[in-house]
Amino acid sequence: MIDLVHIHPMLVHFPIVLFLLGAALELLVMIRGGDLAARQCLANGALALMVLAAVAAGVAAFFGDIAFDHAVALGFPKAPLERHAGFGYTTMWFFIAYAALYLLAWWRRFPLAGGRGWLWFVVGLAGVALVLVTAYFGGDLVYRIGVNVSPVTP
Repeated sequence: MIDLVHIHPMLVHFPIVLFLLGAALELLVMIRGGDLAARQCLANGALALMVLAAVAAGVAAFFGDIAFDHAVALGFPKAPLERHAGFGYTTMWFFIAYAALYLLAWWRRFPLAGGRGWLWFVVGLAGVALVLVTAYFGGDLVYRIGVNVSPVTP
């Protein structure tokens, strides 16, 4: 039988890496003077990475709920779990909104170049900051408290 609780630690890295790579590609497009909504290789790659990051964030949140319930049942402190879960859901919804608006701009051929493109990139940097804060609190759960990797210590 598959241990759903221990799938979560493997899955959480996908949205982190996908969004960071997407932001890096967006930066590359903008440095080259491109349009993030253009139907070109790098811009399409950035969009695809952002959509995949949003999907991966949803999957990570689903399994995070399972891991949360398991950790609470084992007696781990609830406050740091709730803090990480709160940031996790905020990050997931940010990724979903960002990817949906990005897809809409691409579909409607709404240019994201020049100042508008740089503004879009800055909004994406807020997502980078959000995912890094969420990852920090997730790392704190695992490496400082030992959630779902160590026995509970009172």
